[in-house]
Amino acid sequence: MRKLFYVISIFITTQIGFSQELIDEPIPTDILLKKSKQHTFSISPDGKFFAEVIENNIERDIVIIDIDKYILHHRIPMGRKQVNNIYWLTPNRLLYESTGSIHAIDIDGSNSTQIVSRTNGKLNFSWRSFKKNFRFNSLVSTLPSNKNEILIESIDGDLYSSIKRVNIFTGKKINVLNGKFEKINKWFLNSQMKGKIGMKYVKENIKYVIKNNQNKWEQFFINYDSVRKPLNVNSSSYLNQNMTFEGFSFDPNRILLTTNVNSDKRKLIEYDIENGKVVKTLLENNNCDINDPHGVGSLIIFDGDKSEVAGVRYEGILPAYKWFSKSFKSVHDTLKKFFPRHFNDIIDFDANKNRFLVYQWSDIDRGNIGVYDKENKKYDIMFYFNADISKYKLSKTKVITIKSRDNNRIPCYLNLPTNYSQDKKAPLIVLPHGGPWARDYWEFNNDVHYFTTRGFAVLRVNFRGSTGFGKKHVEAGIKNLDKIMIDDIADATKDITKRFSIDQNRVFIYGYSYGGYATYMSLLKYPELYKSGVAISAPTDIKKWMKQQKKEKNYFSYEFWKTALGSKKSKYLSEISPINFADKIRKPVLIFHGKRDGVISVEQAEKMSKELKKYNAKSKIEILNNEGHTIKNSNTLGYVLDTIHDFFVTGN
Repeated sequence: MRKLFYVISIFITTQIGFSQELIDEPIPTDILLKKSKQHTFSISPDGKFFAEVIENNIERDIVIIDIDKYILHHRIPMGRKQVNNIYWLTPNRLLYESTGSIHAIDIDGSNSTQIVSRTNGKLNFSWRSFKKNFRFNSLVSTLPSNKNEILIESIDGDLYSSIKRVNIFTGKKINVLNGKFEKINKWFLNSQMKGKIGMKYVKENIKYVIKNNQNKWEQFFINYDSVRKPLNVNSSSYLNQNMTFEGFSFDPNRILLTTNVNSDKRKLIEYDIENGKVVKTLLENNNCDINDPHGVGSLIIFDGDKSEVAGVRYEGILPAYKWFSKSFKSVHDTLKKFFPRHFNDIIDFDANKNRFLVYQWSDIDRGNIGVYDKENKKYDIMFYFNADISKYKLSKTKVITIKSRDNNRIPCYLNLPTNYSQDKKAPLIVLPHGGPWARDYWEFNNDVHYFTTRGFAVLRVNFRGSTGFGKKHVEAGIKNLDKIMIDDIADATKDITKRFSIDQNRVFIYGYSYGGYATYMSLLKYPELYKSGVAISAPTDIKKWMKQQKKEKNYFSYEFWKTALGSKKSKYLSEISPINFADKIRKPVLIFHGKRDGVISVEQAEKMSKELKKYNAKSKIEILNNEGHTIKNSNTLGYVLDTIHDFFVTGN
């Protein structure tokens, strides 16, 4: 590990591609899909040490790096013990969570002790006893004002949450809030560590409650623009949550909410719970939602010393930042100035806010974790997520907005081949996202870089029904799984083939989950547009899948999909099921499905394959024995991508 001082770091980061000749050839899957062994990063309160967890096979180590000397201070072997989160109790002592228990250890590996056990009494082998005595504990606060205690949340076997003060030396616990007695499943504490708001699970729905004047918990209502709305999350409204609780502000009587009540786009507001009124709107964007409850949410950064919201990091068409703190903005502006090709996400900082832990990344770089020293104007890189990737020439992501046939704006991401030339027509892969109540992001995408380094252009479409771009955009997808969504994908494909040098005879489509469903429906509705398609983990019989949800008592999922689909009528569900139209899909189809898929049964893929083979000699199926709904093994994913590539190139 080399120490990279500020000027050197700037040169390396900004000059990459100029200071060395990049490899312009297909990036191997073992490099592209290499998983990072590091996670859970933090900086000590005095800014002297950086901590991370490193996994090697099934064993883990906590690694402590001396930032000033830029050397390994200590490596603490954890063996097979899970390490979920790391916190600094003092500049020389850590707290860490491990699957429900809480431990403390010095940064040199000494004085290891368990502070909170995951069991509450003596266990035996009966399920009843286990459920009664099991506790899942997590840290709420280190209580800086009381060096002898920490504040924890303890969830019991019935999923009731209690807040407890725990003496870190004796292990003595004092109940602050009793979830079992109050029937509360989750507490939200204000800046004074008082439980002002609770959350209850009611028939798999979420209900927010607050104490009334009679000291009883009741439904929490929000007054906004002359509208009184209950703060709930339930299956029928989950698709379009008009109020989302984001946490307390520094004022103990004020909370932060994102809302799209009386607006199309979700905005961030501050709300006074004592007076029942909106204090102010902190942030809004005309093009996108502030926070997407269905995807990557916003990150609210607090400045504890000044008792204010320092800034918000959220997902727009590009990642975006809004800073309220001048000091934080200054740090971020400096990083942006000297590292203009990267996004610089502040993920932690020391007590004096002189050193900031930064995740630096881009659409062509997995990135690094580094420490920016504000006083010395120095950026030290702790490690790279995948340094080998930077050796390859990769495709930059273009933000493209197309107009649908009915004049709606559809945000898309386009990556051209690394060897793209206007004089040579490139094949195009259309990659619809899963969900479909999700979205694509401007980010590093494995599938994109696999194919663009092999001569393909790749198009990702945030068709209507995608989240993050406003209420109208989401709601337009209801009862349009097989219509507007598919049409938007087709309209974007046609637009891109006209704007860029694309071979219209070599346009392919594939996707995961709903993206696989979209593949079937696109080949069905637009056979002239696509040469072939690949469906991965895709539903094919919506009617049967809905019945299975109900049979397995997945009530939240069932009710959500009943709302999202727009109907539960048997005829309609049959009409939107690709398996009932297999005879009309004549283009080559490749199917992948995990045998252990607990979301969409492998039986759906097998029956679809059987139907396709009656009419389509060029269809085939591959069952991935050790995979579920998501392909987690990078070697298997590499095999899938290689097979898709060969299928598109050769047709076999």
